[in-house]
Amino acid sequence: MSPPSPKRRALRWTAFAALLSAAALGLDAGRHAHAQGGAPATPAVSAADTAASAAGAPAGGVLPVVRARAAAEPQGRDGVQAATVRIGKGAQDPRDLPQSVTVVTERLIDDRNLDTVRDALRNTAGISFLAAEGGEQDIRLRGFALQSTGDVFVDGMRDPAFYDRDTFFLDQLEVLRGSASLLFGRGSTGGAVNQVTKVPRLLTEHQVEVTAGSHEYLRAVGDFNLRLSAGTALRLGTMYTHA
Repeated sequence: MSPPSPKRRALRWTAFAALLSAAALGLDAGRHAHAQGGAPATPAVSAADTAASAAGAPAGGVLPVVRARAAAEPQGRDGVQAATVRIGKGAQDPRDLPQSVTVVTERLIDDRNLDTVRDALRNTAGISFLAAEGGEQDIRLRGFALQSTGDVFVDGMRDPAFYDRDTFFLDQLEVLRGSASLLFGRGSTGGAVNQVTKVPRLLTEHQVEVTAGSHEYLRAVGDFNLRLSAGTALRLGTMYTHA
């Protein structure tokens, strides 16, 4: 038997190398399939998500929840906005009144040093004053006289006096615009003014204010509130003015 020629030897080695390559490819394919079946697929990350993560923003374009917290506006003596009004039939929320109402609170009276009702009403829109006989000034709301028609009240009761009321014992001043005949039976078309006096509160606090000015002006105001029991309190207001 004659030995194989060099050409046949080359063909055999080529076939053997091809078989080894096919076996290696099959082994790698099996390992890759096993890895995909046993472990979860990793989601693709886009370039935009990568840039957002690098900038500090969450991936996917979803922003975190932002919760804002703020304290409610103080009411009562320290509040500028009134919680209730009494110019209607009893105490009620200002939003329940079908007419426009402006409330000058005790805090606003103290901050602006409004010593008389006339001074407090000057800061209210729609109010004007007309000189009357004897040196008095008639209050006019939307051009209609209030005092001559009896549309000035103290705790819901008519106040026909033309002299200036002091604000030292007022809790708030309420100005109702529009016809008040539905609430009070008679009156002008302009509206009504109600002066709400201070009432005792279930706490103990005292306040004293002294004001001095030129031409021997001196004014002293005291507000004393004493809690006597769980449901009883006493309140006393004093005022002295020398001008």
